[in-house]
Parts: sequence; structure tokens; C-alpha cells
Amino acid sequence: MKSKVVKSVLLLAVTMLVAVFGLPRGDAAAQDIISGNLFENGGFEAGYFNQDSIPQIAVPNGWRMHWLDGVAFEGTDGVVAYRPETVVWYIEDAPPNERSLFFRDGSYTLKLFKPWAPLFVALSQEVSGLEVGRNYRIVAPIYVDIVESYDGGKQPPGARPDAGFIRFSVGPAGSGWRSAGLTYSPTWGADNVGGFYLNSINYIWDFTATAETMIVFLEMGSKAPFINSGFFMDGVGLYALGTTGQVPASSGSSGGGTAAQAGPTSTPFPTPTPRPDGSIVHVVNTGDSFWTIAIQYSSALGVTPEEALPIIRELNNNPAFIAVGQELIIKEPGAVVAAPEPTAEPPAAEAEAPAEAGDTTDEVIEVEGTDAEAPETEAPAAPAEEPAEVSAAPTTGTICVAAFDDLNADGVRDNATEGLQADAAITIFRGGSTVTTHITDGSSEPYCFENLAPDTYQVQIFPPADYQPTTSPSWAVSVSEGAQISVAFGTRFDPQGTAVADTSSTATDSASDTAAADSETAETADATDAAPAAEEGGFFSSVGGIVLVVAAILVLLAGVGVVMLRRG
Repeated sequence: MKSKVVKSVLLLAVTMLVAVFGLPRGDAAAQDIISGNLFENGGFEAGYFNQDSIPQIAVPNGWRMHWLDGVAFEGTDGVVAYRPETVVWYIEDAPPNERSLFFRDGSYTLKLFKPWAPLFVALSQEVSGLEVGRNYRIVAPIYVDIVESYDGGKQPPGARPDAGFIRFSVGPAGSGWRSAGLTYSPTWGADNVGGFYLNSINYIWDFTATAETMIVFLEMGSKAPFINSGFFMDGVGLYALGTTGQVPASSGSSGGGTAAQAGPTSTPFPTPTPRPDGSIVHVVNTGDSFWTIAIQYSSALGVTPEEALPIIRELNNNPAFIAVGQELIIKEPGAVVAAPEPTAEPPAAEAEAPAEAGDTTDEVIEVEGTDAEAPETEAPAAPAEEPAEVSAAPTTGTICVAAFDDLNADGVRDNATEGLQADAAITIFRGGSTVTTHITDGSSEPYCFENLAPDTYQVQIFPPADYQPTTSPSWAVSVSEGAQISVAFGTRFDPQGTAVADTSSTATDSASDTAAADSETAETADATDAAPAAEEGGFFSSVGGIVLVVAAILVLLAGVGVVMLRRG
């Protein structure tokens, strides 16, 4: 009898060992983060100084500010930009309802703003100890507080939706802002990032180090003289990745710009059956979200999912949340929705849009706070040649995603207590158009979107019914050749819709508020910081570590069984 028990234990141990090693490894070989934050004072907690003895320019220690003053730049139609005001803002000075919006790391955040004038500003830092040829990742959560008017609450730019932009660049130590020799990320704006205005979004860009010491620029701007042009950032990070890349032969690339390639596809939903009167009604099930419902019924409405979403919301009085069992009107009796007209060659337009939003490389500018006085030495011809070389031998990138049940709503997954989340829709957008959507099953994630052409993508989660996001629901990701980027979303069961990361925006401002108050006030909730970004690589890469630990335990168990069998 004892022998049979021991044999059963041995058989169970061997079976489990085989099963563990047979588990899908996901993106264990992805570009995992292998370092802490390499930026000095990335959370802006280590004090600040008044740069150039200007009281209105408060800069976190370890950083330097650059700006345009009295100079027009491309896209401003001749209207000159002026020096911004910057504040290292203490959390106790912020209204309680705004503290979760702008403070990501500790008690201080950086606020940059300027009313009634275009704005072009950058934050820079030189970083030493880099490994030449190693890939590095910049992660910057930025809230774009550009307001065109306060009529009926905060209104984002309507007349100039392309006004705001964000861009990163890197170059040799000592390089001036916007000088020759810098390598640029794609430019993010409303044309390629949904919800660009009045929301906090994590912006991610990878680059390959070309020197042991390099300078990093984080650029932001607005091309129009709105009532307020402002930006908030906190918890910015620079992290080493576990991969290496080819050191570029030349710099100055603006990123993106390769020809569109065939992307992944998703499984279509079954065609819905209308009622006898022609109406369509959907009963919300577990796992449904507005986005999955829009995808399901878009073909029945004769429109794209992006167009179906507002139609369905409007038919149901624009509810902010849905609940299981709720009935949603998809199509009214006898209603006919015209199919959208096809557009010609959208990929080409999308490839050029990012460079247009913040491209000012051929201008003569004056910069305060930097020694770079004559950026006219930049030669746009060099970047133009690089995409041609890339397209000759295209290489795709990958974005791996997962959703987890964030029980304590801290935005970071605890592998011991917080499992993967099923029934969440995670969508990849490119230039405002859907690439594909993955519905999580809570067991096979991380799921990797492969075969993505190098470009800027927006990764967004649509949680299941009665769940709310606890991390930023939207990430703007720059995918380069061969890159594999991981994004983890937190969700939490919250039928009342009180979770930390509510991206709906309501305003309490009035036109009579001061410019400083204007740039401080918003009610968009978002609890993501750069720490989850730094830890998400650990989350994905920890799968391999867990497997090894479990395997070691099983091997030990098998050894004990063998000893017992021999004694028996």
C-alpha cells in the first residue's frame, strides 16, 4: 500500500513538472526592464531651483528647462510663442479632488503652462552609465491640459485639434535642444492618440544608446494661443531593457514612417438578428463593454466600430457605465444607418501625421535656457533617407498585453493574490483606426499583438461590465523594428463606477479663473504612474522565475518520493 502511494506521488510530481514546462511562456523573452529608474529625481521629490534666476521658472533638481520666447514656430501661423511658467506643485496645495489626477510619485508634480500664447517647452537631463548598443525605454505619464474655452466646462481644442503635441528625443551629451544629431520619437497628438486632451496617458518610446552619456529631451507644446496651454507630468522614467539594438549610423530620425503591413485580425462576432420591427436590442452579459458591443453590432449598423460606439451610446442617453442585465438599444425600429464612405490610402496619411504635429526642424529659433541658438543646422534630408532604408527590409514589432484584477486598486499586480482578468477588451489603434482587439480569457495572457509595422499605436482597455480601470486605460506606444513592448492594465469590480481611473472629464472651472487655476482644474481620474511601467516588465518576466521555482519544488518532491520508495 505504501509503495502504491509513493508511486502515485511520483506520478503526480512528474505530471505537474511536465505541465509546468509545457505552459505557454508568453513574452518571457520580450524587452523586459532590467534596471531601476535611471533618471535623477524622476518623481520630482528631490527639490527644485529657479533656472536662470527666473522666479516663474521652477525646475526639479537634476533637470533643465528649454523654451521658445518671442519666436513663432511651424504651425502657429506667425503667432509667436512665449516663455512658459513652471511650478513644482506640492500636493497639499492642490484641491483634494485633483490630487489623484496629477500626482503620480510622492508629493510633488511638475506643472507647465501658458495662457493666450503658443507654447513650446522641453525638459532635459543628461544620463551617464549607459551601455552602448543596449535598448532603453522612456516612460512619461503626461496630462495635456490644453483648453480652448470654459463654456459649459473645459472644452478641448476644436478649431485646432492638431494644436497640442508631445515628442521625445535623445542625442550625444552636450547637444542643444532641437539641434542637429538628435534622434526623435514619433510625435504624439490628437491625430494618433485618442483622448489626447484632458487625460493622462503614458507615453512610451524605446531607443538604442549610442554613447555612455546621452541627453534626453521631453518636448511638449501647443501651436495655438488658447485660453490655457498646460501640461502636468510626474514619475517619468528611463529604464534599461534586456535587449540590444544596432547602433544607428546617423541620427535625426523622426521615427515611424514605414509602409503599412498586414496586421493581425480578430475573430468576427456572429451577425445579430433584428426583431420583426427592425430594431436591435442587446442585453448586457458578463464580459460586455461598450467597445465589444460596438464591435459586435457595427456590421449590422453598416458603420465601423469607431462610428458604432457613439451611435449606441447616444441611443441609450450616453450612460457612463453598463451593468449585467441592462438592455441597450442598438438600432431603433425602422432606423437605417448609412455605411461610411471608404477613404483612400489611410496608412500613408497616418505615417506623415506625427511628423507634422511637432516638426520644426527647418526653423531658426531662439531658445531660453540652452546654448543652442542656431538649430538651422539641422538637415531634414538625412531623416528622410532612413525610412527608405527601413522599407527595403521591413521588420515588425510586437505589443504584449494583459489585464489583472487589481483588488487593492494600487495599479500594480500582486502575483500572489491578484489574478488575470477575463472578458476585458484590449484594442490596438493606429492613427485613430482599429488594428485589432483581443478579449482576455484570464488564463492565456499575456497576449501578443504581432506583425505590427513600426509606428505609433494606442493601446486601450475596455473593462467588462461593472469593472473600472485602476491603471491608465490608454497607453501611447511607439513600436520600432523588432521591439516587443508589454502593457499591463489593472481593473477592479466597482458597479458604482468609483474606481480611480475614470477617464470622463467634467469641469468646475469658469472663465474668470486665473491662468494658474485654469491649468490646475480638471476632474479626469487616472491612477497610473511610471512605477507600474517599471514593474510591468518584472510582472511579465516573473513568469519564468515562477516556473523555475515551482519546477525546483517538484523535483525535490520527486526525489523525496524516490527515497521513500526505496525504503519501502
